[in-house]
Amino acid sequence: MLTLLVSGTARADEPFHIGSLPKWVFLGGLNAGGTVALSGRGALVGGELSLARLREKKYVGFYGDGYYDWGASGTYTTAGLEAGYALIGVDGGAALRFADGGHRFGATGRVSLGLGIVSLYARYAYFPSEAMKSSDKVLQVGLLIKLPLSTFGGGY
Repeated sequence: MLTLLVSGTARADEPFHIGSLPKWVFLGGLNAGGTVALSGRGALVGGELSLARLREKKYVGFYGDGYYDWGASGTYTTAGLEAGYALIGVDGGAALRFADGGHRFGATGRVSLGLGIVSLYARYAYFPSEAMKSSDKVLQVGLLIKLPLSTFGGGY
């Protein structure tokens, strides 16, 4: 004789689901690294915020950061789109550089390798000008530590 024990009740308005549910994640963190080529060498430090939609091993969202770079002798802010799968991430967008008593608009892109809350990254920033000085291009490597500050919107 076979006896089955069943607990709970099924409801028609709750879909059956296996795996993670998509959700929005608001993250904040610290950024440290250095300028390694093109505009001199030096350290950088700053902060970053991002809002991403996470589902299983994939994410897509928006980010914004600000930092001071002693190698390029300037303060930078960047903002744009970010996307990733598993350990690999990419982001890019607009950049604004405050240096030499003025400001310049440009573009930036970054690739990262995420290891939990820590990511190793390489970033390139380009600020077009008529004179094309070496300081108009920045290549940086660094470490980003980001923690989830809030999650919301789980479900389909």
